[in-house]
Amino acid sequence: MKRIYSVLFIVALCVQLTAAQEPVDLDIIARIREEGFQRSKIMPAVEHLADVYGPRLTSSPNLKRAQQWAMKQMLEWGLENVALEPWGEFGNGWEVESYSVEMTAPTYDRINAVPLAWSPATQGEINGTPVLVSIRSESDFAKYKGKLAGKIVLNGTAGGFDRFTAPGKRLTKEQLEKASSAIDPSGAGIDGGKSVAYQDEDKDWKEYLAQRWKVIDFLKEEGAAVVIQPSAFPYGVVRTAGYYRFAAEKNVPAFVIGKEQFARIARLTEKNTATVAMKISLAARFTPDTTGYNVIGEIPGTDPRLRDQVVMVGGHFDSWHGGTGVADNGANCVVMMEALRILKALGVKPLRTIRVALWSGEEQDYYGSYNYVKKHFGDPRTGVTGPEHDRLSAYFNLDNGGGRIRGIYLQGNEAAGPIFREYLKPFMPLDAATVSTLNTGGTDHMVFDGIGLPGFQFIQDPLDYSSRVHHSNMDVLESVIEEDLKINAVIVAAFIYHTAMRPSMIPRKRTTPQ
Repeated sequence: MKRIYSVLFIVALCVQLTAAQEPVDLDIIARIREEGFQRSKIMPAVEHLADVYGPRLTSSPNLKRAQQWAMKQMLEWGLENVALEPWGEFGNGWEVESYSVEMTAPTYDRINAVPLAWSPATQGEINGTPVLVSIRSESDFAKYKGKLAGKIVLNGTAGGFDRFTAPGKRLTKEQLEKASSAIDPSGAGIDGGKSVAYQDEDKDWKEYLAQRWKVIDFLKEEGAAVVIQPSAFPYGVVRTAGYYRFAAEKNVPAFVIGKEQFARIARLTEKNTATVAMKISLAARFTPDTTGYNVIGEIPGTDPRLRDQVVMVGGHFDSWHGGTGVADNGANCVVMMEALRILKALGVKPLRTIRVALWSGEEQDYYGSYNYVKKHFGDPRTGVTGPEHDRLSAYFNLDNGGGRIRGIYLQGNEAAGPIFREYLKPFMPLDAATVSTLNTGGTDHMVFDGIGLPGFQFIQDPLDYSSRVHHSNMDVLESVIEEDLKINAVIVAAFIYHTAMRPSMIPRKRTTPQ
């Protein structure tokens, strides 16, 4: 009997020791919650960013003004070492001065349109009858060669859409449980997609751009006057991402218009039901300052042995131009700033340095984060590490719309799982408890992960991000929920506090068999 009791005692002690390996300071979490929920600064800041500075294309005057505002805000909130850090050459900035797209026959219709970014201005007003084409690759070029000079070119098909699925949603218990029980990081994600490694994602992206630019080169060589394509979203929502090159001479004036209006014009043109006439103009200017910048701010570490180690948070500060870039990704950048503000307001003295980074150039190819990582930590394209590679504990990213944090993706870093589960336990009443081994791609944590660093993206409720908001004219202040943003800032503050205070850094993935 004594032997049984001894075994039980040892088992219980082991359980207690295991649990004690990752302490969570419940007192500091209570203080973080009080500051973040009762004295939040987040919504006034998000509103000011959105309404005053609007869209923030990389290298555009709007982005530069917004970056200056972000630096001023960080300083007012007590952050230190606030700076604009250049990351290299990008290309021209671009901004719209005015535009108009109208159908003047068979009846008048003011077209809901947005020009593609980096679209050159039209040569005055363009009047004419559109031609309908479908040009997706080189295999389509021969069909239209010699037929597009001076034409208004409708390129694409509007297609139908699902009107019975609600556009906005929270993640369900079943979805989160499935993500928690996943064992293959590259398996099907919460949204059904499959993530790949940074190097594969980078290769796929460059292949896509090369193919798209061949189509643009063909349209330019054929002398198209202006190109019009349909939005990917229905109900008049205009999705505006265009992935043009950053010089006027390489592009053709182009617009995205509402799916339903495109469909009507296409039907009239294709069936020759009636003569269609359109009137189009665009005034836009390219700005020549080609240097790209990230905004950096810190809470310096206080431990002489650990203060050179860094805990980073971030998100991309640039946006597309149809809306004001709130859900993608201005609000999440302010969430990260607010997380550091909360810790400063509480007077915490982190052992490690906590650093926030607001990237630019993410929408075009991770330019800001890639070049930052390359400079400080190593090049994920070559695998050659840099002098600061051993100093980063972890990077936490937020960039999947304005939805509430429900957990975190591990990117296959199983050793970090038990740590993050403890971090999330105090937030289980807020339904933030999911830790998933799954990868997720498409944003800046990928470049950290690509060079073997612990880079993580939080799991967020989708809301209507992928059905209405993403890269569209609906990405405005009304696309985010104040309560969700407050909760996100509190969770992030707790994560970075505990990561900065751990005896050791967040463990890294094994990259070779051992």
